[in-house]
Amino acid sequence: MRFGERSVENIRPFYTEFAWAYDLIIEAPVSSRCSFVEDVVSQRGLPPSSTILDAGCGTGSYCVELAKRGFAVTGIDACPQLVSVAREKARDASISVTFQVGDILELPSEPKYDAIMCRGVLNDIIQERSRQEVFFSLARALCNGGTLILDVRQWESSARRKETEPVFERTVQLNRLLNGGRLTFRAVTQLDYEKRQLLVEETHVLELGEEASTTVKHEFVMRCWTEEELLANLTKAGFRSITCLGDYDLQTPVMTTDRIVAIASLAF
Repeated sequence: MRFGERSVENIRPFYTEFAWAYDLIIEAPVSSRCSFVEDVVSQRGLPPSSTILDAGCGTGSYCVELAKRGFAVTGIDACPQLVSVAREKARDASISVTFQVGDILELPSEPKYDAIMCRGVLNDIIQERSRQEVFFSLARALCNGGTLILDVRQWESSARRKETEPVFERTVQLNRLLNGGRLTFRAVTQLDYEKRQLLVEETHVLELGEEASTTVKHEFVMRCWTEEELLANLTKAGFRSITCLGDYDLQTPVMTTDRIVAIASLAF
C-alpha cells in the first residue's frame, strides 16, 4: 500500500457512497456515552436544556439520543451523505435536531453553544497547523464557561492494539435493504511510528446477487494524539479545568484503552 499526506478533506467512501451502511458496520455504546455527556454537563453547571453541538456528527445517533434527553442539539458534518442519513434518523424518531453540512475547522462564532462534543474526528486532521487551529474553531463556537467533550486515538495504546489486531472485518446481511444481498467491510492498518500515524486500507464489497458485485477500496491516514499534545493545544485555545480519561468513564485512566476522552471548560 502507498499512502500520501492526507487531510480532513480526503473523505472516505465509508462517509459518502456507503454512508447508509455506517451504522450496520460500526457499533457504539451511544446510550452510555450520552449518559456520560449528560452527567458531565450537569457537573460543570449547565442546565438540562443546554445547547449542544455535535461537531462531526456522522449519522446523528448521538444527536438523536441527546435530544431525547432534553438538550437542544445541532449536528454538523463535512459529508452531505452522512447528514442526509442523520436527518432521516431524526425524522424516523420524531425528534427535532438541526443538522448542517460544514467544516469543524471553520465553525462560525454565532450561534454559541453551551457544550460541544467531538468524537474521533480530530484523528482525521493530519497537518500540524490544522491540528492547532481546530481547537480555536471549537472555542469560537462555545460560550464562555462552556464545556468541550472530545475523544481521540491515543498513539501508544493504538499502536499496541494494531500491532496485534491489524485487521477489522465485518459482513452484514442486507435482507431488508437493497432487495437483499450482503456487504463486507474490511480495514487493514499499518503503522507509521515516526509520524504517529495509522495507515489504513478500507475495502467495501457489496454483493447483490450471484454476479452483481461492487468493490470499492480506499487508502487514508489517521494521525493519533498524545495526552501532552492534546493538553497543549487545548490550553493554547483558552481551555481550562482539563480532565483526560481513557474512556467515557471517570474511573478509566488514560493508557488503559486506545482512546483519550478529554473534558475541558472554556475560560471566562
